[in-house]
This record gives sequence, C-alpha cells and structure tokens, in this order.
Amino acid sequence: MSLTQVFPSAISVHDEGENAAMPRGKSSLTTSGKFNGAAIKQRAVLGDICSNRSALTNVVSEVDFKKPQHVPSKSVAKKQIQEIENLPLPSEKEAVKPAVEAERRSSFSSQNLEIEDIDTETNPQLVAVYVKDIYKYLNELEEKTVIKSNYMEIGYKIKPHMRTILIDWMVEVHSRFKLLQETLYLTVATMDRFLQVEPSVVRHDLQLVGLTSMFIASKFEEMYTPEIHDFVFMSDKAYTKKEILRMELRILKALDFNLGRPLPLHFLRRYTKAATHVYDWVDVLHHTLSKYLMELSLPEYDFCHFLPSQLAAASLCLSLKILDERETPIDVLWNDTLIYYSGYTYEALEPIVEKFCSLIIKSETSKHQAIRKKYLVAKFYQISALPHLKSPATHAFLAKMALKNSNLTHVSYPTDGC
Repeated sequence: MSLTQVFPSAISVHDEGENAAMPRGKSSLTTSGKFNGAAIKQRAVLGDICSNRSALTNVVSEVDFKKPQHVPSKSVAKKQIQEIENLPLPSEKEAVKPAVEAERRSSFSSQNLEIEDIDTETNPQLVAVYVKDIYKYLNELEEKTVIKSNYMEIGYKIKPHMRTILIDWMVEVHSRFKLLQETLYLTVATMDRFLQVEPSVVRHDLQLVGLTSMFIASKFEEMYTPEIHDFVFMSDKAYTKKEILRMELRILKALDFNLGRPLPLHFLRRYTKAATHVYDWVDVLHHTLSKYLMELSLPEYDFCHFLPSQLAAASLCLSLKILDERETPIDVLWNDTLIYYSGYTYEALEPIVEKFCSLIIKSETSKHQAIRKKYLVAKFYQISALPHLKSPATHAFLAKMALKNSNLTHVSYPTDGC
C-alpha cells in the first residue's frame, strides 16, 4: 500500500543525500508551488548542522571517537561524526521504578563492583558536578511522558499500518529539509503522545498531524526551522496554512505545551561513552549502528511504548554483539559498568533486543525502505549494508533471537534460519 492510498494528498519525496539542498522560505518556492532550483541553496550560516551542532551552541565540547575499524578509510569523512556529544549524564544511578515491562537495576552505590569512572574530564562545559542530577531528572521525565502500549486498540479510526506508512514518508521529508536527528525523534514522540489522547483523529487528518508535529519539533530543536509554506507544499497543498496552525494549537493544548520528552539519542551518547571506556575496540561505527536500529524502530507500532533509555540501551547492546568478532556472549558484553550507567541489566533488555533482531530481518524485505536508504550514504558509513549483518554467524544469532521473540508474541516464524 502506498502513501497516496492512505493519504491521498501525499507526495513522493526522494532523498537526494545528506548534502542535498533544501527549501527555505518563500524564495525556495515558485509561484506555481514547485521547487525553484536556482533559488534553493544550502544554509550557509549553518553548513551541515548534523555534524557541526557544537559550532552553533559553543556549549558542549566534542570528542573525536576512534576511527571505525571495519570501514575503509575512503568512506570516512574528513571528520568523525561529531554529533556524538559528551552531554552530561550521571556517574551514579539511583533506582527508578519501572514504567513498562523492563525493570531498572537498583543502585550500585552499596555494592562492591569495579565500575570505571567515565566522568574524569575537567572541562567545565561538561558539568560533571551536575551530571547525576541531570540524568536523574531525565529518567523521571521520561516516565512522566510515557506512551501507552497498544493505545490504538479501542475506538480508533486510524490503524498501526497507517502510522507506519506516515512515518516512513516523514523520514524522507525530514531528510529533504536536512533537519537534526533530534527533530525526527521528537516529531514521532509528539505525534504518538497526541494520538493516544485524541482517538477522534480520522484518516484524512493523520498526515496533517504528522506534518504539524514536525513543524512543532522543528521549532523546539532547530535554530532555523522550515517555514509553514514548506510544509504546505510537502502536503501537495492538501492542507492550508490555517489548518496547520489550528492543528498546532490543538496538539499543544492536548500536551499541555509539554514537549521536553527525553530522546533515545540523549541516552545513547552517554552509553556509547561508557562502552568506549570499557572496550578499546568500540568506535563510532557502534554508535551509528545503534542509531540505525533506533530509527528502524520509529515506524514500528510495537516499539512506541518503550522508554527512550530502554531503546538506547538495547540498541547499543545488540550493536556490541553484531560488531564483536570474538563471539562473546551478549550478556557478557553488557557488563557491570554498562549496567551501572544505563540502569538496565541484560535480562531487562533481552525482550527489546529480541524485537530488534526481528526488526533487522524484517527490514530486508519491508516495503518501507526510507530509513535503510538513508543509512546507505557514506556519512552513516553505509551501515544498513554492513557486512556483519549478512554474516552467517550474525544472521543465525538474529534468527534465533527473533524466533524467541515470535514465540513470546505468538507470531509464527520460520525455523530454518536458526
């Protein structure tokens, strides 16, 4: 089923790559409503905002992670992916009550474990003094903004497959606008949080909800947001400026203007930093693979209720296993230091890891390929075509974990891949 079948007004947006020009303002559109190639240009003020965010804020210092060991040097950009920021996170973890299936491990402060300290930097911009309190607050906040499991079950005119088609299309729109990755995650979170309290949304308005959620998320995350006329154009003029503004007010009122939900990227950066202190072979490739897995989960209705910190921890845990060439058991790779900084044991993450394994296998034949195509570019190290994902050992592991997940959820799955 195409997007136009579910959303008749939708248009096809083709990804031109990470360096493609993007529309900005009235000058980017002709009077006929089509892109004007001569007027389209990259934002010179920002450059590549995905890789130079710190140059804008001048608040968080960047760390160059080790060069990937598994990627040819010609495919590596002049600089490492610099959005792996040293954002402040806690060096200690207090117990947090679980909001969904997985449970956090209790505080390690009273246990005799050798935990490596990853907050030894003296750079005041890393605010190591406040790191524990900041991430304690983020953990509390993510549990106050949970998305209910299977919230579309009763009384909804829209269905999960419509959500999947919409998000797959919005990934392409997000790439065309060259927005920050945080904007995409906040878009999906805002849309889900709104839909779970507004069961009256009809199919015709679902695309409007998605576009307006991206408009709101852009205002929240971006320094320069696309203008509302650009979103009107992306809807093939199915919605007017007034309709988008009315939906914006409706969404903000439904959420009580509360948009500060923590994102999986916030937690992943911390967990990746902890992993690099534990294993000298962990590099930016592990971080990129984890991001790929997290984005693959965005269109999946079965993943929307997991906490951001759970998704980040499970994706990194699976990435460590996929890229590990020593055949170390996955529960051994997720050692005490990673448990300490994430707050999750492997047993708590295992159900999500199993779902990720099913998702990797499913993505190869899925009709929705926007995210896989996005991660085929050199900027993301062509991670969606990573040879490790095709290796017999890795594929056997993925199939085995996926089979466990399918047994738990009573979904049939072929057994000859195990």
